[in-house]
Amino acid sequence: MSSLFKKSLVATSLSLLAVQAHSAGFQVSETSVSGLGRAFAGEAAIADNAAVGARNAAALTRFNTTAFSGGLTIIDPDVHADVDNVGTKSAAALQQAGLSTNEKDLAPTEYVPNFHLIQPIDDRLAVGFSAFSNFGLSTEYSKDFAAGPAAGDTSLVTMNFNPNIAYKLNEQWSIGAGISAIYADAELNRFAGSAAGTLPSTSSPTDRIAHLKGDGWDFGWNLGTLWEVDENNRFGLTYRSQTDVTLEGDYQGLSSSNQKVDGELELSLPEVIEFSGFHQLNQQIAVHYSAMYVGWDSFKELKATSSQCTDKSPMLSGGQAISGQCLKKEEGWDNSWRYALGATYTMDDHWAFRAGYAYDESPVSAEKRTLSIPDSDRHWWSLGATYTANENLSIDAGFAFLDGDQVGGTEELVSGNAATATDFSAGGDAYIYGLQLNYLF
Repeated sequence: MSSLFKKSLVATSLSLLAVQAHSAGFQVSETSVSGLGRAFAGEAAIADNAAVGARNAAALTRFNTTAFSGGLTIIDPDVHADVDNVGTKSAAALQQAGLSTNEKDLAPTEYVPNFHLIQPIDDRLAVGFSAFSNFGLSTEYSKDFAAGPAAGDTSLVTMNFNPNIAYKLNEQWSIGAGISAIYADAELNRFAGSAAGTLPSTSSPTDRIAHLKGDGWDFGWNLGTLWEVDENNRFGLTYRSQTDVTLEGDYQGLSSSNQKVDGELELSLPEVIEFSGFHQLNQQIAVHYSAMYVGWDSFKELKATSSQCTDKSPMLSGGQAISGQCLKKEEGWDNSWRYALGATYTMDDHWAFRAGYAYDESPVSAEKRTLSIPDSDRHWWSLGATYTANENLSIDAGFAFLDGDQVGGTEELVSGNAATATDFSAGGDAYIYGLQLNYLF
C-alpha cells in the first residue's frame, strides 16, 4: 500500500474535526437542555430534573416521585478549513488544477436526543434509566478537496443506554452506580484529491480510495456520590469508565485491492471524572460549578484489521508486509480538563433563568495537530430558561455559543517526505439550541 495513502487515510480514520460543535476531542456534552443553558456547570450536583441520571447516579435519591425528562439539542456548526499549499504547489496552482482548497460549512447540522426516567422505590432507594450520547462527530469535505486522502466524509454516532441505582446512606450522603451498554456506528470515505494518478486505480481527484463502515457494542460502568451538606449546599463526584468498542463491518481500499472485505476497528472511549458544586445563596440566586477530567491518553491509536488486508507501508513496518492490517495510526492524545461556572435566577413560581461559561481544553497538542484534527481550546457562553407550567410540568430551553480558536499546522502526507508537506489553517464556531420537557408523575 502506498505510503501517501497510508499516512493520509489513517490520520483521518474517524476524522476528528472537533473544532466543530462538541467538547474537546470528540466528546458530546449535550445530555440535558437545562444543563446546556448553564454551560453544564454543576451537572453532578443540581438534580433539577431527571437528566441528572446521565451525570450522577447518586442524585436519583433526591426525587420522591417518578420523574421524566426528554429533549432534543440541535448543533449548528460553522467550520472552515483552508490548504495553503501541498509541497511546492501553492493554493492557486491547486485551484488551477481544478482542486478545492477552501472548505466552508464542512460540519453538518446535528441532532442529539436525550431521555431520562427516575423511579423512587422507597425513601432511600431509587432506580433510573438514561439514554444519551457521550461521543460523536460528523464532517463532509468536498470530493475534489486538494487534501482528499486527509478529508472526505466521516460520521461517528454513539448511544449510551444507562440503567442506574442509588441508595441514600443518611440525610447527607447518597451513593449510586450503573452500567452502560454503548452502541457505536461509524463510516468514512476518502478520495484521491491531489494524489490522483499517483495512487493505483486513480485518475480523478474524486476517485474514492477508501471506505470503512462498521458498528458495535460494548459495556462500561459508572459510580457517583452526592454530599448534601444542607438544603442549600451540595457536592457531587462521579466516575464513568473507559470503554473499548470494536466496530465490525466492511473495509474497501488499496490494502484490500479495492475489494470489499470484512474488517474491524477498535475505538477507545475515555474515562470521565466530574466534580460539581451547587449553592443556593437565597430564594432567587444559586451558583454552580464543575471540573471535568477526561482521560484521552487512552486514545493511543486507531487500527483497522482484516484477514484480507496486507499493509506494505514503510512508515509502519520498514517495508515488510503486515498481513491482516488495513490501516493504523498512532494518536497519543493528552488528558484534558473542562471547567464551568454558572448561575440560576428564579424570578417567580413560573420562570427561572440561567447562564454559564466554560473553558474546554483540547487533548491534541500543537505538534500533533493535523488537517484532520485541528482541535483547539474553546470557550462556551450559554443562556437558558425554564418555564414551570404547574407542579408537574416544566419546559427547558437552552442556547450556547462555542468560540473555537483559529489554528494552523503542517502535515506531511508522506511520512518523512518534506515535499508533501501541507500547510493549513482551520477554525470555527458553533451555535447550539435545545428544548426539553420534564414531568413529575
